[in-house]
Amino acid sequence: MSTTLCAAGDARPPRMGVLGPAAVLLAFTLSLPTASGSVAAVLFLAAWLLSGGWRWQWRRWRASPTSIWATALLLMFVLGMSYSSGTHAQQADVMGKYAKLLLLPLLIVAVADDTWRQRAVRAFLWGAVLASALSYARFFGWVPQRWEASIVQGHIHFGTIEAFAAFAFARMAFEPGRRRVLWAVLAALLALDVLYVGIARTGYVIVLALVVLLGAQRLGFKGLVAGGLTALLLAGVAFTVFPVARMRMEQGVQNLRQYQRAEAEHDSALADTSWGLRLQFWTNTLHIIEQHPVIGNGTGSMDLQYTRVAPHDPHTANPHNEYLNTTEQLGVIGLLLLLGLAVAAWRDARGLPRLERDFAWGVLVTIGVGSLFNSLLMDVNEGRFLVVMLGILLAASVSTGRRTEA
Repeated sequence: MSTTLCAAGDARPPRMGVLGPAAVLLAFTLSLPTASGSVAAVLFLAAWLLSGGWRWQWRRWRASPTSIWATALLLMFVLGMSYSSGTHAQQADVMGKYAKLLLLPLLIVAVADDTWRQRAVRAFLWGAVLASALSYARFFGWVPQRWEASIVQGHIHFGTIEAFAAFAFARMAFEPGRRRVLWAVLAALLALDVLYVGIARTGYVIVLALVVLLGAQRLGFKGLVAGGLTALLLAGVAFTVFPVARMRMEQGVQNLRQYQRAEAEHDSALADTSWGLRLQFWTNTLHIIEQHPVIGNGTGSMDLQYTRVAPHDPHTANPHNEYLNTTEQLGVIGLLLLLGLAVAAWRDARGLPRLERDFAWGVLVTIGVGSLFNSLLMDVNEGRFLVVMLGILLAASVSTGRRTEA
């Protein structure tokens, strides 16, 4: 059942002949290498400037809690530049990464046409299939060596976005229709790509979390339990049968043991492993936050503050945890804005058709879980995935006037 949103009064909606194709291209490139997504983002912004319908979009912005929270968080990052301890170059670099937050309200207020929204969602899914096909081709040695490093995103980016795409196809397989078997096969192939071909432990964890979410969405509490058991079974198979997954988890366990040894012997050199460094980053970032817990140290301050707090530890300007990263820069105020954005998006998604609601919740779980181990909102590809997919999906949740259903 499709929903048509009708603006109140005589406000004119944007020209979707310009904006729609740009949104479709933006969604299609989310799974592809970074350069293509950056070009698509610029083209979308240009199309938005040409689309018009400003009064109509303003009414939709005021009616969208998610848009308001996203705008508030973006403005807080802008305000954070005024008191940041970072250099102007550091502030500009970090601000540029969080500027993608602007895409979320723009997509929500501008791309309300159901036909173009659904095209954009399908474009994302087929872009994910293309990215996975390229990943398999590289895995089997069918790609020229000079292209191997450029045709697929980095492993964390790829694992995060493909994990959600696998979830989306699996969710579609529960819908009636002739293509259910095709969706189930694609879900399995994409999940296998993340768990067997990929090396991103973040992707493994996200796949398991989405299995639990899928069970809860389909069967409520019983599904939650069934999803949890299925996730445990899948983890057991992956970490015992799949060589890459088993190797990566064994490395993780070794990293944690080495970190414990580093702490006991007060030798930071022993913590120079993937997980050891993350634990060190998190601990030191908490010490930074303690100094200015309310408003933080400002946008782009992490680089300088980390050097001051841990001058003898391996340096970082990224704590690999979005919640800590935001709090270090914007304090508890920033963290509350980030969490408020997530809550608003979750609540707004409840007004969507069931399939799109489940997709939106899947996006939030994907980024919410992944942000425990990486600064995903700040990262180029995962952050763009969050704002673009949420924006496209939640555009249908806003009504500026009477609502008609067909």
